[in-house]
Amino acid sequence: MTTLDEATIASLVRDDLAHLIHPQYYAPEHESPVIFDHGEGVWLTDVRGKRYIDGLSSLWNVAVGHGRTELAEAAAEQMKKLAFSNSYTGFSNVPAIQLASKVAELTYDNMSGVFFTNSWSESNEGAFKTARFYWNLQGRPTKTKIIARERAYHGGTLTTTAMTGLPAFWKYFGPFMPGEVVHTSKPEALECDCTPNTDGECAHWFEAAILREGADNVAAIIAEPVKGAGGVWTPSDEYFAKVRAICDRYEVLFIADEVITGFGRTGKWFALEHWNVQPDILSIAKAITSGYVPMGAFIVSTPIMEALQSLPSDARFMHAYTNSAHPTAAAVGLRNLRIFEEEHLVENAAAMGARLGDGLRAALGGHAHVSNIRNLGLIAGLTVVADSEGGTAYAAGDLMGRKVATHMREEGQVITRFVGDQIVLAPPLVVNAAEIDQIVEAVSNAVRAVTG
Repeated sequence: MTTLDEATIASLVRDDLAHLIHPQYYAPEHESPVIFDHGEGVWLTDVRGKRYIDGLSSLWNVAVGHGRTELAEAAAEQMKKLAFSNSYTGFSNVPAIQLASKVAELTYDNMSGVFFTNSWSESNEGAFKTARFYWNLQGRPTKTKIIARERAYHGGTLTTTAMTGLPAFWKYFGPFMPGEVVHTSKPEALECDCTPNTDGECAHWFEAAILREGADNVAAIIAEPVKGAGGVWTPSDEYFAKVRAICDRYEVLFIADEVITGFGRTGKWFALEHWNVQPDILSIAKAITSGYVPMGAFIVSTPIMEALQSLPSDARFMHAYTNSAHPTAAAVGLRNLRIFEEEHLVENAAAMGARLGDGLRAALGGHAHVSNIRNLGLIAGLTVVADSEGGTAYAAGDLMGRKVATHMREEGQVITRFVGDQIVLAPPLVVNAAEIDQIVEAVSNAVRAVTG
């Protein structure tokens, strides 16, 4: 363990403020950053030696926990052998081939082809481009739009920012390409015969958007099985079966963004398994390597793969990243997925997810300032409200989500994120019962301390 003296820490903070631009940067909130030194399992330790439970798997990604020497060894072994190679058409490498085969085996039965990326954003960007490419191959060039949902997050490129249904991510970055990305909204007409999701959305919102834009103009819809970064909003049991039927009815591709929910997070290898639904394109990242090396992918169904394997001479698939199918990242991914299987982490996510959900409901289910406790496997959220009985929200300036998360970090030794007044949780899949109980206690104590 490395514990630094205060002078060294102060120097690090000064250099951080002077030179490092952080994601979602806002200087007044970064005056006293927590600087991490090392991690082990679900625990992170900062440069002062203070330990915290990583209540969000860092950024939903460190599935197998911190400090896994197996992954460091896999990376080192591959780097010694072949750290990088060109993977453009005509070239390949062993771990990338093996990982593509493994991912295809683990995903939905209709999935066939894997294109490796470096991130969530690249996966969704590539998925959208591929949907457009496919419809052009089918002689339907007007099918160019994508429909995304409110409160969804899909990435940080210009197009995936436009897909993201959280207006805070749009400010000062616009304008976006007119008409390329459209969002669902509550329709005035069109009857709904389904139970709303935990954020009040019904499947027919997609149908209304398709009809509004015209099915001949829509290439795809994109949806997270659980809206993660937007606040952990879980679907009703019939939601995705209805979405699948709507896509089939109007000949629209279904892109499932499983960057957060993929690889065991919900207690299944992939979340749509809960409802026996299969997408046309699947986006993944994060847990494929548990964040130890950047990697993502989009995976296409057999019909799309067959179309890509029989392209006309003038239709080369001109989509490329230098680091696609990176051999070192692939080697880490393979070893990471072996850990999943050897340690039964998908099963542990189901069991610990049930404990987390039950614990939150037992501790806070009747609390006057908590509503809408929800979870699916080991991903959970709850809403801090001024009055749970009347559903009254706190004023935006009260910053209740921030206050609860800060109390959890400073007093409860649990780090997680908040979205407005939503507290979200997704600890590493290696978490044990005692650690789950500590997370529940930290949330409960923080809510009670902050709301009085």
